[in-house]
Amino acid sequence: MKKTAVFIIIVLFFWSCDSSIFSGKLSEGIITYSLEYLDDENETPIIDLLPTEMTITFQKNYSIQVVEGWMGIFRIAGIRHNKENSKTALLKIMADKYIYTVSGDGEAFGFNPMKGKKITYEKETKIIAGYTCKKATVKWNNETYEVYYTNEIKINDPNWNNPYSEIDGVLLEYQIDMFGIRTQITAEKVEEKDIEDETFDIPADYKKVSKKEMEDVINKLM
Repeated sequence: MKKTAVFIIIVLFFWSCDSSIFSGKLSEGIITYSLEYLDDENETPIIDLLPTEMTITFQKNYSIQVVEGWMGIFRIAGIRHNKENSKTALLKIMADKYIYTVSGDGEAFGFNPMKGKKITYEKETKIIAGYTCKKATVKWNNETYEVYYTNEIKINDPNWNNPYSEIDGVLLEYQIDMFGIRTQITAEKVEEKDIEDETFDIPADYKKVSKKEMEDVINKLM
């Protein structure tokens, strides 16, 4: 009888700490996405130089989204600290390093918020990178396209750094307007992996700037 009581207490403890242990959801790891730029290369020549891969690394109350290109010369990252309720954008171009942080419901950096879009949730599903995804149809700016999201991966506030915060799930295939360039983002691989806390540390050697100042730096490159 005592052994049964101890077992129940242990189960309840772990359930209260992290329900993903029993739900089967992946709660720690790395998602690797491919980036496909949809604009005409003749009209936007810089497309040939843009990064083709993005990663999202997640663990407990933290996540970091990274896009890196030009052989490491260019790197942009977004860090979400759910406990502190903060969002941080990091931009590195050669030796220049910039950081922008906002707390609470402040607007994150790096994408068009796509105000006025209409999202319709559909019944269809699709397997992407090994995970079952639900379909949603998006209508915005006289265009209609599909996005897919999964509830089989556990990331707190998963869509803080894209225009689809109202979608309750991790996006594995979607489209955004990133720095004025239409971009298709598709998950290619999902890895279960132990992630060190230091992965989400905010570096001290970055110059603090406003959202507008960081956008101006990006726009000069484009």
